[in-house]
Amino acid sequence: SSHTVSGEWGAAAPPSYSMHTDMELEQLRKLTVEGYFTHREHPLVHSLLRASHQITHLNITGCIHFNDYDLEEAIMKPLVGTLTHLNLSESLIQHPTIHSTILETLTLQRCVGLYALDPESFCPSLDALDVSSCPLFNGEGMLDVESGLANICPRLRTLNLSNCRELTFIRIKTLIPKKSEFNAGDAGQKVSAAPSLDISDSMVSSRLEYIDLSKCVNLSNASISCPLKIINLRECFQLKVLSISAPDLEVLDLSCLPLMLVSLYCRSLVHLNLAKCRELDSKHSIIKCESLKSVDLRGATYMTLEFFNNQSRK
Repeated sequence: SSHTVSGEWGAAAPPSYSMHTDMELEQLRKLTVEGYFTHREHPLVHSLLRASHQITHLNITGCIHFNDYDLEEAIMKPLVGTLTHLNLSESLIQHPTIHSTILETLTLQRCVGLYALDPESFCPSLDALDVSSCPLFNGEGMLDVESGLANICPRLRTLNLSNCRELTFIRIKTLIPKKSEFNAGDAGQKVSAAPSLDISDSMVSSRLEYIDLSKCVNLSNASISCPLKIINLRECFQLKVLSISAPDLEVLDLSCLPLMLVSLYCRSLVHLNLAKCRELDSKHSIIKCESLKSVDLRGATYMTLEFFNNQSRK
């Protein structure tokens, strides 16, 4: 069963979320709300939210004043035991704290005030997180801390950060080193040496397979250690420092990026595109990819085939 409501809601004092329980819809599983959700309680919508404690899919989009308080009081408290899919795109969510053992997908696209999830959040079943096109999102306490993301959602499989223009530095680590240490430089540090993590000395502790960083135009430093299969770095026009340790990654396109320092430990990598990486120098690169079969070096003036031959012998 599903229900769709649209409307324009005005601003007022925070609602109690304890009224309008004059209906029971025990079979209601999916609810879509479209419109302007502010602090004035909309009788029908809140009745629907409270009429069933069995809602699994909730889609609240375009409610530009729906905020962190509304999320906690109107959604997470009453639906924490059933909600598995939540979409709050184009809302006023800023720094939500979300605790749910069963939430599987969370979509927060185009939330103009969102800058991160509260590090105290814990969603152990979350499979997909989409915060794309959030203009203020910087991942504070979430992506700038080595295990921040893994602590919030340890089973995450897909992460969409596309077009997050305030994102300047990310550190995602879900490969746990046994011997080697992974030391990535901070975004503001002078580039001096390539951060690295030899995957042969590591074990996989999560299943993060897909990361979209395309159009993160201010991203300058990225250090990623996880069982990646796909990563999109298209139009990262400020990316200077990149470290990737991903045992299952087979294809990597770094073309046209202004990279100065690269460290790659990708034992399954077959195709690597470095075309037009005009600033990248063999002297500042570590590329240990034992399965590598093809490399595109067109326009990469300071990278040579001899470098790859020497790397393969090490």
